[in-house]
Amino acid sequence: MTIRFYLHNNATEGRHPIYIEVRWAKHPAAEFGTAPVVRMGVRESVLKKYWTSKQRVSTQDQRATRINRKLGKLYKVAEDLLDDAERDKLKVSPEQMRTALLAELNLVEAPTPTSAAEEPEAPAMPTICSVATDWKTFYKAKHTPNYLRKIDPVVTHWEAFRPGTTLEELLPDPKTKRSDLVEQWCNYLIDEAPTRTGGIGLESNTVGRYLKGLRALLKFAGHPFAWLTDEYSYEVEIEPLRFEEVMQLYQTPMPTEHLTKVRDVFVFNCFTGPRFGNLRALEPSDVVQDRGDYILEYVQFKGQRKKLKVRVALDDIALEIWQRYHGRLPVPVSQEMNESIKEAAQAAGLTRPIKQVRQRGPHRVERRGPLWEFITAHVARHTFATMLLDGDADLGQVQDSLGHSAIQTTRRYAKSREQKRHQATKSAFQNLRASHTESPSV
Repeated sequence: MTIRFYLHNNATEGRHPIYIEVRWAKHPAAEFGTAPVVRMGVRESVLKKYWTSKQRVSTQDQRATRINRKLGKLYKVAEDLLDDAERDKLKVSPEQMRTALLAELNLVEAPTPTSAAEEPEAPAMPTICSVATDWKTFYKAKHTPNYLRKIDPVVTHWEAFRPGTTLEELLPDPKTKRSDLVEQWCNYLIDEAPTRTGGIGLESNTVGRYLKGLRALLKFAGHPFAWLTDEYSYEVEIEPLRFEEVMQLYQTPMPTEHLTKVRDVFVFNCFTGPRFGNLRALEPSDVVQDRGDYILEYVQFKGQRKKLKVRVALDDIALEIWQRYHGRLPVPVSQEMNESIKEAAQAAGLTRPIKQVRQRGPHRVERRGPLWEFITAHVARHTFATMLLDGDADLGQVQDSLGHSAIQTTRRYAKSREQKRHQATKSAFQNLRASHTESPSV
């Protein structure tokens, strides 16, 4: 439960309306899978210089006592409503919370009051939402629609957290070089933001991705942006398939034609390794013959400045799949692919036990289950890289086949197989033992 007071962006003669925000996503009084929140004005305004870090009015303002008492009463109304609901095992809806707060104010819902005789307000500063719209328009000719859509969740979560926030409000304190508002937003993302699956709280990597989007907006608007660093992203350990598991998946009959097509697409990707965006865009002309070999040739999407052409020789299985569909692979959209390949892997009996570790803020989240539960479209690219290394390809060859410009990126895909590591460990000690000669004094 979070109850806070803040100043609205709009101001009349320098006076900002005071708003209350109540969140109770993880409170027992919240409906499961929802992130209830109420924001409303308290019908008071104050000069920004009189607003303190304790979310109260400084005593330098003559009205401080009256306003602070009012804020205290509103805080208690919200707190008591949730505590009573928890005690009685009831749920509190946003409408009930708003009604209780309005009753304390002795008001009905109304727009934020403004003085009728005052001059029109100065134009408001651009909000995060409006800057994002301008950003998408500006880069429309440079980036794909899918790339431009990456900024949408950033806007959506800011509007859910604090509607109408401007980029100017995010700028850091000159002394600490940190922004309290951005840190509050990150805490909201980790603890309260709703997920697409109906849960609450986003993973740290997602928060890091949204921070990069926010940084891009700051840079686009001409604001300082170097101060906004990603302290959340981490490398996720992805478990690739073994060669025998890929073959098991490919040779197992699927219960439906749809799963057969998804399985074929995934296996083709395991033997060729393109990113999912490139996989969907492949055309029949992207496979050419060179000295008797069939070569998959494409220019990868990722990276706007340096376009790398990737060439991968087709294994017999990859060629068989390519020819079966006449070069037009039936690749579904990403979400459908991720859901369907799990069904196909389950049908193929890929049940090797896996442990996956994720991070959500300070919390380490471990999950155990069969291999098929963790398979996604991107696992095929990791499987391709690992199978090349298992087949004694060197790291430079894997780098070229994946289209990486830096060898450091390839190393993240180069997972050392546990069995090979165990053999290497035992072999190392056997070599030491064979070369060791005991001294006569022993």
